[in-house]
This record gives sequence, structure tokens and C-alpha cells, in this order.
Amino acid sequence: MSEMPFSVCEVISELTGEDVAVGVGQVVAGIGEVRPLRPLRRGRNHVSWVMSSSRGLLVCKVLVGVGTALVERLAEHHRLCEHHAPIVPLVAFAESCPAVGRLPLVVLDYLEGIDAEEAAPSLDPAVMVEVMRSTGAAVARLHRVPVEGFGDAVTGLGAGPRTWPEVVEQRIRHLLATTTMDSGSTALLRSASDVVCEVAAELTMVRPAATHLDVFLPNILVDSEGRFLRLLDLEHLRWVDPVMDFVKPAMWMFEQRPSWAHAFAEGYAAVAGWPDTWEQRMSVATGLELISGVDYWARVNARDMFDDYSRRLHGWVSSGGSEHAWSRIQRE
Repeated sequence: MSEMPFSVCEVISELTGEDVAVGVGQVVAGIGEVRPLRPLRRGRNHVSWVMSSSRGLLVCKVLVGVGTALVERLAEHHRLCEHHAPIVPLVAFAESCPAVGRLPLVVLDYLEGIDAEEAAPSLDPAVMVEVMRSTGAAVARLHRVPVEGFGDAVTGLGAGPRTWPEVVEQRIRHLLATTTMDSGSTALLRSASDVVCEVAAELTMVRPAATHLDVFLPNILVDSEGRFLRLLDLEHLRWVDPVMDFVKPAMWMFEQRPSWAHAFAEGYAAVAGWPDTWEQRMSVATGLELISGVDYWARVNARDMFDDYSRRLHGWVSSGGSEHAWSRIQRE
């Protein structure tokens, strides 16, 4: 597995709030004086600060390891804001900002709140159930924003194939062509790829949506009383089957909390109805997440996540795709 380049790690570790404040001045025309107030918790792909400015409070994020198509994703973020999607308003962005070591810089309006991972330990369990219900409804509202069609295999946002089976096959071909893993892992990916394409072949009726693809506790903003505010961190946006947004919640939030899963599902269905051909679509969505994840976690040298995803993918392949991320939840 490969690690993040040392030079990038060095830049990130040496960045200060003052550096980022200068960067905001380079990115947002006419912003005037910008002052750092406090750092936010570091994410897997970003370091962030809260800043004061003439516009008001801002959240300023320096991104690392976000892959291709950042400009396209941020432009889509802006478009979704114009359609009143339940996401944090985007102020400006630069793919390469001099003040922060030529890394990408994103500037967002600040909303007073706390992410649900930090909030959960102090909230009543019944409140967290309602957070999940509201999150499901918010994801459904995001999915209702119209899109032009399925995205391509690389960016997920450019003009792609006409049908979901074609999208799946194109995505799989791209992953297999670019993976650098050992022969054992590559063999697992090839077996999984055969299964996911076979299950996807019948899903020609699936329609695309703007899909978050990273819905879990740190990306849910709540207020001090635990009321849902917005979805955070849209750096993984793609135009794909919206059922993809049910996979990470099931894997990362719901496995030990079926009441959260049922509330999320109820919130979603109340806004957008329940997806047709659920079992097949959830199987494909789970397979795609696991195949992509095994490759990604290997690339960033996250051994624990790589082992977890590999274990899950073995189980998914062994079941012929039937043991998907919601299987155990639905049996309870």
C-alpha cells in the first residue's frame, strides 16, 4: 500500500490559521480582513478553520487526497445550493491556492452547530433517532434535485453512459485498470466485479440523482439541542443510483443501531418514496462501495479500513451479492 507523499504531509502539518486566512483573501475577491478564530477537528481529507470576515463567519477547508474532478464537484455543490438542497452554502473555492502550498482551498458559510459524531454522546437516544429521521429526509431532498444523467466513470459528474448497468461496467473497468494491489486482492476484485456486473445487468430502469456518497455522523450537522441542520462535506458527489447513499449509513452508523436505520428509512420514504427493485439495487450499491473502498484504502495505506472492507467484500461475493449492507437490519 502507498502512503500520502511526504511533501504533502509536510505542508499540511506546517499550515497555520494565518496561512489559510491569507488564502481566503486570494480566493474570495474583496473579502477584506480575514482572521482565524479556531481550528476544527481534522478530517481524513481536510484541515479546517473557522474564520471571521466582513461577510461573517466562514469555514475554510484545505483539502488533501480528494482525487480528480474537484472543480466539477464544487461546481455541483454550488448548483445544489441554488436548488435549496440541505447542504452548507459554498462561498468560493480554488483548486490550487498559493498561500496553502498550492493545495485546494474551499470557503463555506459558517453555520452554528456541531457534527453528529461529537454531539451523539451527550444527546438522548430518542433525539438521535430523530436526527436519523431528519437525515434520511435530507438525503431524499438532495436526491430530488434534477440532474442531466449518469456521470462518467472517472468524475461521476461528466456525461456518462445512458443506463445504470453501463455505468457500473464502466466504473468497474476503470477500477480494475488502475488498481495497483497484490495478486490476491486483485483476484478478489475481479470476482466481485463479475458479481456486481451480473446483478446490475437487469437494472436498466434506475434513474440517476446527485448522490452524497459519504453520509455518516461526522457529515451531519446538528444544533445544540440535536436538531438536524445540514449535510456536510460533498467532496464525493456523483450522479449515480441514489441507493448508493444507503450503503455507508448502514455500514458505519446502523449495524448496531436498527432504530436509527428504521428512522432514516422512514424519513427518506416520506419525502421520496421507497426505491423500486430495492434488493438488487442495494446489492449493486454495496458491491460498488466495497470494491471502490478496497482499492481506495489500499492507496491511502489505511490498513484497518482495508482489512474491514476486504472482509466485507469476501462475504458479499460468497453470498452472490445477496448479503448487502442492509441485510441484517432488515432481518431485525
